[in-house]
Amino acid sequence: MANMNFIKQDLQQWGRLSWQRKSAYVAAALLLSYLLLDWAIMPLYTRQYQSIAVPDVINQPFNAAERRLRDLGLRAVKGSEQYDEKVAAGDVLFQVPEAGIPVKKGRRIYLTVSRGQKILTMPKLVGLSERDARFALQEADLELGHVDYRTDEFYPEGVVCAQSVSPGGDIRLGTRIDLSVSAGIEPSEYIVPETVGLSLDQALQLITKAGLVKGQISEQRTGKLLPNTVVSQSIEAGTVVNKGDALDLVISVLEE
Repeated sequence: MANMNFIKQDLQQWGRLSWQRKSAYVAAALLLSYLLLDWAIMPLYTRQYQSIAVPDVINQPFNAAERRLRDLGLRAVKGSEQYDEKVAAGDVLFQVPEAGIPVKKGRRIYLTVSRGQKILTMPKLVGLSERDARFALQEADLELGHVDYRTDEFYPEGVVCAQSVSPGGDIRLGTRIDLSVSAGIEPSEYIVPETVGLSLDQALQLITKAGLVKGQISEQRTGKLLPNTVVSQSIEAGTVVNKGDALDLVISVLEE
């Protein structure tokens, strides 16, 4: 208390103090200012602007991700929503910036949220041409599965006469759909078609249309033909056969 009174008196008589005493007071004031800056002001400043590593919130529910970011002083911003086959609806699908990136406190973290699996309505393909059915599957984000050809009394040649999933039902994105395509009406007599030089798919379509069945498929290595081109057939084209007789084919494969 006595020291404080002494300092108070000196300050009141500042003009009469010697330069040595004035210098001592100035030095003491500078020292206190430095200590205040070093111990109090700078720590507050650096804590305010220090970097924060962005946490990984992918696959977490949006509300949980938002709370985690808020606890770290970051701001979650809900962006677009996208369908995804693996990430559950409502969970975070993507984040920007990515996890581990250093950012400042208060930074916005943009989150893309999953809408879950996309459920589609199966379109009607029966009655469409094969080409239009393939296009309809592509437009509906569905995959084309196996295509077979068979005679049909109702649907003309080249028109889809059956589909593996009934129209109107719910179906997942990317489901494979098998089709049956009409090869026209059953012929009055069964004549072996010419398949040499055709692709295997084309040859099988002709065999079905002719009322025959696929027999054994053998391979022959050659560099002169495209792969899966018919090289020969077991019965000469134009031969009259019985319904359901098998036609064996030899197809080309690339030489090693």
